[in-house]
Parts: sequence; C-alpha cells; structure tokens
Amino acid sequence: MRTTCLVATLITAAVLISCSKSPVTPSGAATVTTPTPALPANGTSIPNASQPVTLSIENAFVTGAGDDVTYSFEVASDAAFASVVASKDVPQGAGRTSVVLDPLAPGRDYYWRVRTKSADTVGVFTQPAKFTIGAAVTLSAPALVSPAASDYVAPLGTFTVRNVDRSDAAAAITYRFEFSASQAFTTTLMSATVPEGAGETSITLSQSLPEDTTVYWRAQAIDTANSVTGPFSTVRQARTTVTIDLRTVDYQRFVNPSAWPETARIIEVDQDGLEGYMCINHTKRGIWPPAPFLGQEDVATEGTQWYFAYIGGKWYGGAGEWVRPNQICKDGQMSESIGPDGSWGGPMSDWVPKRGEFVGYMMSTPARTWPSGRTLDERSNVVVVPWKVGGINTPAGVR
Repeated sequence: MRTTCLVATLITAAVLISCSKSPVTPSGAATVTTPTPALPANGTSIPNASQPVTLSIENAFVTGAGDDVTYSFEVASDAAFASVVASKDVPQGAGRTSVVLDPLAPGRDYYWRVRTKSADTVGVFTQPAKFTIGAAVTLSAPALVSPAASDYVAPLGTFTVRNVDRSDAAAAITYRFEFSASQAFTTTLMSATVPEGAGETSITLSQSLPEDTTVYWRAQAIDTANSVTGPFSTVRQARTTVTIDLRTVDYQRFVNPSAWPETARIIEVDQDGLEGYMCINHTKRGIWPPAPFLGQEDVATEGTQWYFAYIGGKWYGGAGEWVRPNQICKDGQMSESIGPDGSWGGPMSDWVPKRGEFVGYMMSTPARTWPSGRTLDERSNVVVVPWKVGGINTPAGVR
C-alpha cells in the first residue's frame, strides 16, 4: 500500500509534513503530529527520594492552529492504561514541554504516554514508556560511640559510630563525618565519607584537626543508590591534643627510635599520677618476641613504655618501664617519682608532670638498655593525653 503524505498550504509557504509524523483524524482547524517522549527514557529507574518525577517531551509539529496547543500526559500502573494514576493537560512550552507529577507510590513500575491537542484536533498517544519508582528507604541517625563526650582525641584521631537501622530495601551504606569549631556547625573544619563497617563504623582522620582545640563532630548515613540521606546524629564535643614529630624529639639516654617502623597501634592509655599505675594496651601485646631481662634467661621482657615531656618549649623522650610478655600495666609511676626514677638525665630527671599536662606515650620493643636485649626495633604510634592525678585529667582549677 502506498503511504500518502499531506501537504498543508500556508499563506506564505507550503510545509511538507513527514510520513513518520502523520497527522491524525479527525482533523479540524489544526494538523498535529505525535510528540517525542524525552524524559524519563523507557526503562528508567528513579529513586523514591528523587520524586516528584518530571515528564518531558519534544514538542509536536502543529499547523493551522493558534496559541492553544496543549499536551495530555497520562501515567498508569499497567501498559494497557486500564489503571490511570495521573493525568494532566499542560500548555505547550518553547521547544520542549514538561509536567511535574504528584508523588507516586514507591516500589512500582509505571507507564507514561502523551498526545497533542490543538483547537478541535486531538492527536494519538505516543507508545507507552516504562519507568520504575524505587522502594521507600529509611535510615535512622547513627549513635556516637567514641570518643566519649568532652574526651580528648588526637588531631589525627579515630571517631566511631554505631551503624544505623535501615529498611529492607536499603543498598550499601556510607557514613559522612563532619567536624566543626561551632556546636551549631555554622562552618565545618572538615568532612569525610567512609563505607560502613561491621556493627560499627570508624574513621581515622587523614587531615589533622586543629591542635589543643575544642571541636564538635557528628555523622549521618547515606544510601547513594537510593538517593537517601539519613538524619544527623547528635553533636558531641571533643578536645584535641597535640602531635609529636619524633624526628625533632630530644631523646634522653638509651636510643632514638624515631626511625623504627611503626608496627603497633596503641589501643588505650590509662594512668594515675596519684595511685602510680601506668597502663598502655597496644596491638602487638603478646606478639613481639621476648628477650632476656638484663641477661637473665629465666626473666623475659617484651617491650618498653615510653614517656614524652614538653619542657621549656621542647619535646623530650625517655624509655621508661620494661614490660613482660603480654603485660600492660606497671606500678610506681607517681607524678613526683617518675622523673627521678627514670634515670634519664637532662631536663626529664626533674620532670614532675602536673594534672592536665599533655604527656606523650609510646610502646616499643626492648629499648631501655639498647642494644642490650634488642629484638625487632619496632614501635607503636604516639598517643598524647593529659596527665591524670586522682582520677582527674583537667588542669588544676579547671572543672
């Protein structure tokens, strides 16, 4: 059968309408073609959080009409359009025409189509195009775990939250941590996003917070695939300590361990200058090889506790107590005796740390009589926390 094209004669020119966009019948004062669907494309998946959906078309070709060209959009839950859930007529825009739908029920497939109207001429609907609205996803606020409220933390410290509750349709979750000098978060010092961990999620900062400063932190969960961002956690205050560059430390007697590889991480430091205990737990406890204590084959040592003191504008370091294999705590570390008993010489011999004073701590393989008893020459990181006396680590007169 031969296809016939209609030629419409205008006042000043003749316009040929292509066979691919044939006018429809019944035709009245106007001749219209079928518009071209633009967005969303057939098969598009749209996160529920991205609603409302906008439908867009490339305008149809219309002749013999005034300014009354409109487009009828229909959305249905089935391809046969037996169940139409939305329909809107909108006037033609410039080149492209769009309509914003009311929010649709999540977790379902939808089909949309459109046709042209001009004067008494009504075009035919386009072929249905399918789109899918994703499931509704909800995320709770994360609970802050550590550091505890008003606790001290290193400028490159670790912050931890408890993982959020989420609806079944949630995809992979990430956590955004934010840090500010203001409790209202009027500005942020930094932010970082990390993937979810097992049960809890932690971030160890790669960019340093300001030293010796009060900072505020919070976190929120994000489901990128579903375009869902959960609420922020509560805001918690922390106080940063300071960092020590081991290369610039003045080491008192024994050995300079600054070039030793950092193979251990300190888990916790707990001390009291009144009761005299010093406990440093670390990841190599019970793992570093033992060495005879001062040549005594029946007495083994695994490592050495280190102290770093800030005296006269300079950091000094000294190897402290020996620890046996798997040992954490040592006694006799009172504020008044730690300096004289250290046998360090130099400024640390008279050092009496005050409550609230920043003190650095480190663990290493045996170092106090190095190279006697030498094993691997490895160390932990350095942790700086305020000196505690009688269970209090705030400076005297400060509560």
